[in-house]
Amino acid sequence: MTLPLFVYGTLRDPHLLAAVLGRALGPGKVHAARAPGFRAVPYAHRVYPALIRVPGAAAEGLLLTDLSPFERDLLDAFEGEEYRRAPIAVMVEEGLFEADAYLPAIAVPDAGADWSLSRWQKEHKPRVIGAEAASAAEIRARLIAVWPN
Repeated sequence: MTLPLFVYGTLRDPHLLAAVLGRALGPGKVHAARAPGFRAVPYAHRVYPALIRVPGAAAEGLLLTDLSPFERDLLDAFEGEEYRRAPIAVMVEEGLFEADAYLPAIAVPDAGADWSLSRWQKEHKPRVIGAEAASAAEIRARLIAVWPN
């Protein structure tokens, strides 16, 4: 069974998510969610966050429920070696669910500050969206060439 995906960082931005996937997710396929026991914190020397365990915290995010196996492979490649996909518990309006999330592949300290999507959108999105979209398109093309039909 394929788990839904919890996103907590730049993939919460609808323009970036659509650029990476090559499509927008349909209505009812993106749900507001929280990951209890986690925080999204700055990932050192990067403009995107890391999700770390912090008892008593709850990271804001989205639960994506309409991803194909190809899109999951695409997101794995887009996230790269800095993250590993692992199951966590997430809360949505309907209750508690298990979902995959991208966790940092290295230990990331709790710096005390939460990472902010609105701050990223204001300070970094205009500068990086074009490069991120181009990178995702390149990854998508590479995967299409080797994806089993």
